[in-house]
Amino acid sequence: MKLFKEIGRRLTDQRSLFWYFIAVMIVPNVVMLYTESTPLIVRIASLLLPLGFYWWAMTWSRKPGKMFWALFLFTFIAAFELVLLYMFGESPVAVDMCINAFTTNPTEVDELLGNLLPIIVTVVLFYGGAIVLSIVSWRSRQKLSDAFRRRNRRWGLIVLVVGVLVTVAAKWLHRDFKLRNDMLPVNVCYNMLLAADRMDRTAHYRESSSAFTYNASDTRPDSPGEIYVLVIGETLRADNLGVYGYERNTTPCLQSAGESAVVFKDAITMSNTTHKSVPLLLTSVASLDNYDSIYTHRSLFTAFREAGYQTAFYSNQRRNHSFIDDMGEEADEAVFVKDNVPVGHNVPDSVLIDLLTRRLAQRDSTHKLLIVLHCYGSHFNYRDRYDRGVFTPDFIPDAQLRYRPQMVNAYDNTVYHTDRLVGQVARALESTGRPCALLMTSDHGEDIYDDARHRFLHSSPLPTYYQLRVPLVVWGSPQYRSRYAAIWQQLVAHRDAPVSTNRVVFHTLLDLCGVASEHVDPRQALGNAAFTPMKRRYVNDHNEYRALDSCGLKDLDVEQFHRRGLQFP
Repeated sequence: MKLFKEIGRRLTDQRSLFWYFIAVMIVPNVVMLYTESTPLIVRIASLLLPLGFYWWAMTWSRKPGKMFWALFLFTFIAAFELVLLYMFGESPVAVDMCINAFTTNPTEVDELLGNLLPIIVTVVLFYGGAIVLSIVSWRSRQKLSDAFRRRNRRWGLIVLVVGVLVTVAAKWLHRDFKLRNDMLPVNVCYNMLLAADRMDRTAHYRESSSAFTYNASDTRPDSPGEIYVLVIGETLRADNLGVYGYERNTTPCLQSAGESAVVFKDAITMSNTTHKSVPLLLTSVASLDNYDSIYTHRSLFTAFREAGYQTAFYSNQRRNHSFIDDMGEEADEAVFVKDNVPVGHNVPDSVLIDLLTRRLAQRDSTHKLLIVLHCYGSHFNYRDRYDRGVFTPDFIPDAQLRYRPQMVNAYDNTVYHTDRLVGQVARALESTGRPCALLMTSDHGEDIYDDARHRFLHSSPLPTYYQLRVPLVVWGSPQYRSRYAAIWQQLVAHRDAPVSTNRVVFHTLLDLCGVASEHVDPRQALGNAAFTPMKRRYVNDHNEYRALDSCGLKDLDVEQFHRRGLQFP
């Protein structure tokens, strides 16, 4: 009983709470002293300056619980940061993470949180306990003595001044060091402001892009009835496709396609987030080296409609208040199949085949047709993406390293089912007897505890090889390959070229379809003789275009590029 009383006394002692609240806010900075790859002096500055500020600030109230609430934003940031460090092992809460927090649908949140119980429980206990104790501090009759506050204000100010001096030294030694990029919580506050600005601009995308036109036209008016399909996979990484050399036969349909399909071996995405990568695939923005131009550019649906095509967008993803919603609705027909589906209910991608076959049956054979299928294919929780698995066991008790074999089995099953979907699309197109083509790629890849870093999922502040390498495949019907043999020969000739999918998909698709526009660059169209490989870039968290060797990839990532014979940088 004495022990419990002593614990209770210490927990409610204002001096103990003073130190506890400082620890609650500074603990991520301590962790990042060991996790970050920035220079040592930068990491030391990133510890001392915030520590001095918290220490000094906490002395301005006789009840530390009151100051805890005045600084609550930093507590929230600290909690968010610990979850991020658990998931990705490094880096501050990024702009894209903030946006993901608002654009990720409730089903995804439920699936993810259910598999991150260890860190969720830890954060709730640690920070939830701090909230409870702050209320206890606020209501307590005890107060910090003036002598205690003066003494710690002096020490806090000393640490703060030392932190400022170390920060100045870090800036002098390392010119690329910036508070807004490299110091927690300054960087997270800055990223939150950027995220809010981007979300506001995205919300007004329809107005800001309303005057845009591609001035597109059809260069093949004498060839009616042609059909083209763009399949956008979700979280589909090339390394787990049999057609890319994977030891498992996860892609029997693509592998049996033979000369009907061209597989581009060295394709990578320019973003590891869906809300950024998909709009880049659907527009010509990636080739402009200015991501912000996306707010004024319309999608390829507008170009195809201007050229006289009928267009359709079928998505198995929920609306998420991103560009994807508005761009999809530029099509003549836009169907988000989960609009009327209860949250938490899974819908297989096979529903997209039903929509496709219905649309093909209804088509006017005198009109050309473009259909975009946006899959949910390999998004975690993998086991929920299909009914029956080929690779077992595939039950995932928890998202932990020890369950990696089951996770890989489940992931490979999603790949198998995406391949089956692509095969069904190809057969449906071939049955029309018309010149048809299919282009398939993915928004980004995925980490599945692949190396010593034990990274999992995607959308991390810094990318990895596994998040970047994605499939890129073009399939053509016999009629297409015969009529447009020159284009097909160029596709085959460029199959080993290093490409960025977000840069080439728009131009390649419009070139395949004979849609002309001043926005189509033949140098970036894989079926064009003018195609020229360009230096590949990654669009980072601040929407800056960075070369692969300066976007945060580690030696382990570079090793994978070299091991597979891919170009780097």
